[in-house]
Amino acid sequence: MTMDFKNTTPVKKVRQWLHETAKKQEQQPVYSRQKSTAVRTCAFCGETFEGRYCPQCGTDNERTALTFRNALQNVLDVWGLGNRPMWRTIKELFWRPGYMMRDYLRGRQMAYFPPVKMLFLLAMFLLLEANLLGISISPDVNLEMGEGAREDTPAMVLQAQKDIMALSRSFVDWVFSHPAQMSIIECLVIIFLIARFFRNSPGFGSITRTESFFVQIYYECQVFCVMILAMPLYALANSKGQANIANLVSTVTPVTILIYICDFRQLFRFSLWQTIWRVAKLYLTLYALILILALLIGIGIGFFLMSVANQ
Repeated sequence: MTMDFKNTTPVKKVRQWLHETAKKQEQQPVYSRQKSTAVRTCAFCGETFEGRYCPQCGTDNERTALTFRNALQNVLDVWGLGNRPMWRTIKELFWRPGYMMRDYLRGRQMAYFPPVKMLFLLAMFLLLEANLLGISISPDVNLEMGEGAREDTPAMVLQAQKDIMALSRSFVDWVFSHPAQMSIIECLVIIFLIARFFRNSPGFGSITRTESFFVQIYYECQVFCVMILAMPLYALANSKGQANIANLVSTVTPVTILIYICDFRQLFRFSLWQTIWRVAKLYLTLYALILILALLIGIGIGFFLMSVANQ
């Protein structure tokens, strides 16, 4: 299909280009090569067969002499990068993210890098980059122990407050030093919201919680990629201040919301405004749940301190 830009306004030209680009993105890419018809004898078990892989033992008989590419692939295998195309998966996560997720959920898993493995590799690279750039892993949270306590506060209450503050600091440090684990925990909550707000979609139908899990994991991979790309600029802009991962997350939040909208628009095929509304409901529900959890924790801590003071 070619675009005819004659006698059209600039706005119509842009809309036509976007429309045709979306059509190209939606088309399923072909990654598998044409089947080989060469007759071979397996170098391992001696089986005679037609094709590339031996049906008896599974040996790849197209590779004979070891090359530098084989050595490089063995090195990449140590990091989990040699078996599937990670770089192509990252490229498609930003070129056709929703369509790529749809392809993965519909059975084309071998064409893409495993999402959970990618999440951990990107998290490891994110922490390594933060250490190299001198960005603090934990946020600067003021958790001074015992400040503001009255002189007549019982010693047991003061000690309980110190223990709670120390536990809070340890929890915050763990959260920001384990981004992959926290992303998976977040996924376990959001998958219920995705399955709820994006059910019976025109582009995918009913999505299960398991499918929602993989969609959310790929989204977290996109967020990590954005943070990795933005981190050098963030480090330069905050060279005189205290840069930390928490502030970086806040900085890229508007971009990650746009990624959510783009992903779900392509995957579920709701209209743009319907997608925005459903993403807004997802975020509002998630923040409401976090607020309720924080209130329950605060009430629990309050009752604990009261019980200690009454002893």
